[in-house]
Amino acid sequence: MILRGAANVFADLGVRAASVEDILKAADISRRTFYRLYGSKEDVALELYRLGTEVLVETCKLAVRQETDPLHQFERCMDAHLNNARELGRLVFVLGGEAHRQESTLHARRMEVHDAIISLLTTGPNASLGESVDPLLLRALLLSLEAIVRILLEEGDEGRRVTDASLARGRRVMARLVTSSLEGVGPRVAPLPTLE
Repeated sequence: MILRGAANVFADLGVRAASVEDILKAADISRRTFYRLYGSKEDVALELYRLGTEVLVETCKLAVRQETDPLHQFERCMDAHLNNARELGRLVFVLGGEAHRQESTLHARRMEVHDAIISLLTTGPNASLGESVDPLLLRALLLSLEAIVRILLEEGDEGRRVTDASLARGRRVMARLVTSSLEGVGPRVAPLPTLE
C-alpha cells in the first residue's frame, strides 16, 4: 500500500515536493505504520527505484542467457529501457531524474545497475563481448540509452504522454548508436575500444 501510494504521489508531485504526509494520505495508512517500515520518503523512493531497476537487470540477464550475439543482447536491454518508459513513463521520469543527482540516495543504485549490466555483457557465462572491451564504452552506451529515454519522456509531457511513435523513434536512434559502436567498421569508423 505504501509503495503504490508513494508511486502515485511521486508521479504527481515529484520526489522533492512530496511529503510523508502526502504518502500517508495516498496509501491510507498511519504515520506509525509508515515509520515501522520506512525511515523517510527517500527510503520509499529508493525502494521503488530498486524494484524497477531489478526488473531491468533481470531482463538483461535473460537476454544474455538467451542470446549469443552481443548486438541482440544489447538490443534486448534497449527494449527493456523503452518498455519501462512505456509502462511507467511518469515514474521513470521522476525517479530517473532523481537518480541522476549525485547527492540523491538513488544515485548509488543507478551506478550499481550500470555495473551489473556491464558485467553481464562482458564477464557473464554467455557474455559475447568479452572482457577485452573497454567497460567505459558500455557505460557510455548505457548513459546514452538513459538520455534518449529521458528526452522521449520530456517530450511526452515529462512521461505523462509517451507514444508508440516516440518510442519507435528512440529505438531507431538507440539501435544506430549501439550497432555503430559495437559493429561499425570501415575506414572512417574508429576501432572498437579495448583494454590495453
